[in-house]
Amino acid sequence: MPERYTIGEAAKKLQVSTRTLRFYEEKDLVRPAYTEENGYRFYSEEQIRQIELILFLKELGFSLRQIKMLIQDKHGGQSLDLLLKEQYQENQRKIDKLSKKQRKIEHLQKIKLSRVVLTNHSGIKDIMRKENRLSALRRRMCFLGILLILGELIGISLLYAFKVQMSVAVIGITVVGAIALSKYYYDNVEYVCPNCGDVFIPSFLTFNLAPHTPKFRKLTCPRCGKRSYCLEIIRE
Repeated sequence: MPERYTIGEAAKKLQVSTRTLRFYEEKDLVRPAYTEENGYRFYSEEQIRQIELILFLKELGFSLRQIKMLIQDKHGGQSLDLLLKEQYQENQRKIDKLSKKQRKIEHLQKIKLSRVVLTNHSGIKDIMRKENRLSALRRRMCFLGILLILGELIGISLLYAFKVQMSVAVIGITVVGAIALSKYYYDNVEYVCPNCGDVFIPSFLTFNLAPHTPKFRKLTCPRCGKRSYCLEIIRE
């Protein structure tokens, strides 16, 4: 025997009120599969699916009059297929848009933007632009660092293969290059205190001696005096 639902059970299954189902019946949209002599209404799975379709079309913005015309039209099935295809494509566009926003949020989470950073700068776009510039600076530093390491290796090789004086000169140049590279990076960054939001620049010596991660450096804020890992940002 096919499964049947009372009007209360159908309303609960569809998460609507019994008043809504009676209204659809009055509007000749969906009638119960059968009604007993005592007035009890019963709905089958077919009626349940029809009501689900009506609720979906209403969610898309269709009026009940338009839904009734679509259901009663002999070509309504084809029209519905086109509608579902278009709605699927529209939903996909929304998903793609939301996915882009999610990637931006993930990026912001990775750079660990705190509330004080947001309130001390001119907005998300400006922060993202600065982060992109900082990433470019770090890539340049990585490339130049590799060149310095190669120079140091060459100097060590010369120490064993040729004159000591030549190797010392090469190593000396490498050390000077490392200091210059560190100074170049120092001149392009500044730090945000996570406690008070102050943006400051430490001394060059403090900058070099402070423990750090790829995005933070442990510094003492000149404003609040607290020592903590401060967010590294690009200077204007």
